[in-house]
Amino acid sequence: MDARQLEYIVAVDEEGSFTKAATRHHIAQSALSHQVARLEAELGVRIFDRTSRSVRLSEAGQVLLPYARQILQDISSAHAALDELAGVMRGSLRIGMTQTAGRTLDLVALIGKFHRRYPDIELTTMTGPGEELIENVRNGRLDIALAALPAEEIPADLTFDPLGDPEPLVAVVPADHQLAARKRVRLEELAKEGSFVEFRPGTALREQVDAAFVAARVRRMSSFEVGQIADMVQYAANGLGAAIVPRAFTGQGPDGLDPVRPFHVLELTGSALSLTIGVFKRAGRDSASIGAFLAMLLGDIPRGRPPPDK
Repeated sequence: MDARQLEYIVAVDEEGSFTKAATRHHIAQSALSHQVARLEAELGVRIFDRTSRSVRLSEAGQVLLPYARQILQDISSAHAALDELAGVMRGSLRIGMTQTAGRTLDLVALIGKFHRRYPDIELTTMTGPGEELIENVRNGRLDIALAALPAEEIPADLTFDPLGDPEPLVAVVPADHQLAARKRVRLEELAKEGSFVEFRPGTALREQVDAAFVAARVRRMSSFEVGQIADMVQYAANGLGAAIVPRAFTGQGPDGLDPVRPFHVLELTGSALSLTIGVFKRAGRDSASIGAFLAMLLGDIPRGRPPPDK
């Protein structure tokens, strides 16, 4: 058994195909299949169940996979530690981020800055729901995830370090809405005004909003469900329903973030709605690349950011 064979096992599982795994590693599919077959012969077990339509881990493969991931991670960490000792920064860094984390922390610009400073580090990013990203940190597919999750839901095998101040949630309505003359609104008042534009289920944002309405004993009518927070603002601006979103998505004008149809932002009273963005990572020694990225991230987080001028 060698590291290359383990890399191929992980790649086939992630890609769901020997052909795609071979493309990922820039080798012929026959060569990759041969290496997997050699490992199966050495171990005396079948690692994959193959059909004409699919490739899936066998029972033995499911046992092997987490060990393979851990071994590859340990090898990567050993290389990183030796590189750090030699004063060389290289290796890889796999970053997951939610939409809110990406917008609030301006992560694309930060990742670009990191790449320019450490060009030898191979960067991979993934955007998605927080729970999915956090699970990918747990199973070794990501090194860190920048996301939000209620404290009681943080997995015991991960650490969570908050970044900056909590991001407030605010309500968005059209600029000509009858609530547009106000600065604040209660959930009960907002629910009486019509339907809502909702974010996708299974996310920290949706869970926060759902829990707030349950706590207030208020029912709301949900007419639209979208997967992009910026689209929620667009929907609300066009009169399709009120939306509750992180404040970072409500900038307008030259200093704003999205030139959309005019809308009005309302603070929510009676409900402490906010998202605390932080870093999820596995407990233990950080690689040099993780440490360098987090040091840059912490140095770039704006403190005491004022609310947008409406």
